[in-house]
Amino acid sequence: MALDKIDKPESLAKKVQKALRQSILNNELTPNEIYNEKRIAQDLGISRTPVREALLELSAKRLVKFLPQKGVIVNTFSLKDIDDAFEIRMALEGFSVQKICQGMDSPDIRDLEKALSDQKKALDAGDEAGFMKGDRHFHVGFTRLTQNDYLIDMMEDIRDIMHLMGFKALGVQGRMQLVILEHRKILDAVQRKNVLEATKAMTQHLENSRDAVKQFHREF
Repeated sequence: MALDKIDKPESLAKKVQKALRQSILNNELTPNEIYNEKRIAQDLGISRTPVREALLELSAKRLVKFLPQKGVIVNTFSLKDIDDAFEIRMALEGFSVQKICQGMDSPDIRDLEKALSDQKKALDAGDEAGFMKGDRHFHVGFTRLTQNDYLIDMMEDIRDIMHLMGFKALGVQGRMQLVILEHRKILDAVQRKNVLEATKAMTQHLENSRDAVKQFHREF
């Protein structure tokens, strides 16, 4: 039996989740403030139930943390959290680079070039949010080139956490300029299909990013 699929309208909780997630990634909701369901619901003009559902989902993704009898805060990360997250990221992105270099005759890196160009423009404009958006597109773009849907989903999930960590790393003097140089080095190696150089460049870039996040963490 062949039936046409019925489009289900997006739930209110899902809309709230998307709105709150975007506010967190844009640094509009910050870790130094406690938020409560009632106030969020009032600001959005809705009941508390969909807000609660949205916050539970964001908590499961480690973007927010519940404080008993107080409310929720945007999640913060320990030094171990930072090491653990970057360890997973190195495994995923290192594999992506290797697969692209070894399995594709001519990798289409136009989207990656555009992401790097967007980062340069954001740097010149002093636009940190735009810089991080370009960074996300750059790294997820490598994963997309593998055409491995499971890998892409895993990368999308961890990228929200990396985005929060990355925003903090931008506070390290000169880090934005270095990121662009490191991204350029990765792209050049991938374009030449030099798997060893590309993997080394990606690993070094991620190690530098991890160290920048940890440096900011210690200073604040």
